[in-house]
Amino acid sequence: MSSRRQLRVVLARNPPDAFANCPIFPTLDVIVQCPFPGWTVEVLKMIGDSLKWDIIPVVTPTIVGGLDWGTMTGNDTWSGVLGYLQNDTADAACLMYQKTDLRNEYFEFSYPVTNVQPVFVVRKKTESLGSVLWNAFKPFTMDVWLCLLASLVLNLFIMIAISRVEFKLFFRERFRPFEMLWHVVQLQLDEKSDDMLFYTLAGNIVLFVFALLQSGILIDLYKGMLLTALITSSGNNPFANADEMIKLIGAKKYHLTTNYMGNWYFDDLQHSDQAHFVNLRAATASNPVIPAASVSAALDLVDTGKYIYPIQQDSLAMQMSKERCNYVYVSDGMPQVSSFFVFKKNFTGIEEFNRQIIMNQAFIQRTFNKYFNEGFKLGYIPKCEVTEEVQSDASKPLDLESIIGVFTIGALGISASLIVFVVEIYHYWHMRILARRARMRDPWNVRNLARIAQLHFTTSEQYSDIDVMRLVDALNASTSFSSSSSSP
Repeated sequence: MSSRRQLRVVLARNPPDAFANCPIFPTLDVIVQCPFPGWTVEVLKMIGDSLKWDIIPVVTPTIVGGLDWGTMTGNDTWSGVLGYLQNDTADAACLMYQKTDLRNEYFEFSYPVTNVQPVFVVRKKTESLGSVLWNAFKPFTMDVWLCLLASLVLNLFIMIAISRVEFKLFFRERFRPFEMLWHVVQLQLDEKSDDMLFYTLAGNIVLFVFALLQSGILIDLYKGMLLTALITSSGNNPFANADEMIKLIGAKKYHLTTNYMGNWYFDDLQHSDQAHFVNLRAATASNPVIPAASVSAALDLVDTGKYIYPIQQDSLAMQMSKERCNYVYVSDGMPQVSSFFVFKKNFTGIEEFNRQIIMNQAFIQRTFNKYFNEGFKLGYIPKCEVTEEVQSDASKPLDLESIIGVFTIGALGISASLIVFVVEIYHYWHMRILARRARMRDPWNVRNLARIAQLHFTTSEQYSDIDVMRLVDALNASTSFSSSSSSP
């Protein structure tokens, strides 16, 4: 009988912790037939060999994707893998856990094995005509644009008021509010009109401040930011960081989902005082987390395009998500979290185990890189279409999609100008017809009609070829010319 200490370990079919595709499960050693037994398996086997402990597998019956990691069920009892430790069926679990206050009350945690990055999995954003039209407005947020508009209107009213006072004081020959409107718009576009003059100190101060700040600094800032926004790929991310994700959750444009409500992330969502979880808790108050039956079910929800799945880079969910297409992974705004081996409460060998974790840091990092950073194909790799934007986030040539918003603004402006031009032509033509008809109805125009008749009888042209209205205009013009020439 061996005198070596035995460590009862829960082993579950949960890649990448333990792969189930080896000829025999579990396989603890790296062999030719099983070069990737599992990242946590390899680390645990190395530490066990260093301690000269025998690992006794306690295999869970769950299939890949259906593992119950362990959740508090009430009456101080735990389900799943953590339940094995609580009822003394096993001493440890061959899985990586995150420490929470609740778990720490019932279990022992090892020295941190490694740090991992939490990740939000979401379906790629699909570009539509409506979204690309806003490319020209990307440098500023909607709030900034509204502030610019409010400042423009405020300055316009102040300038109109000052010009009105100047007119009353006989500094101006005329008062034209609409003319001032166009002058302010020109100045906003950095095209100051020479006719835009003020004759009071107050007017010149307002003009100086407006030209310096709004039409100077802000417009120059916009030009630089616009160029950067257009030549830099915006990617397909629906949100850039955790803060933007929370805003989308609060606006109910997206929903959170998970297959494991006992996960550290959702435990902290309920209890943590960190700003991220406090804000997300407020957002999910009216938009609750949607539970899923399994990892596959959670990813199916993500496929619909309206769900966000919080996972971490060393999880089965990450590996299974890599087997699908059209996903993006956002981690900006989330700190790294430590991963631990978990033991039953008051486990006596915890100090020796921790010492070997520290002594084997080089092997642990090498194993982590093998499974997560070296690019080995550990599962089914789909044939997804990779666009140029996804391949690189570097600057790119300006394409039609990038500047379609600019051309659209120009097209809308030209279209509006042509429509107004046609309306103005019709308006002036109609007003001219009305004026002519008014003159014809004037009884004082009898003499004019007599003169027209005289022209008719003295001309060789047919009556139908004579434009009566043009004759009236010509007669009026000749009469006014005669009056002016006869005046002294």
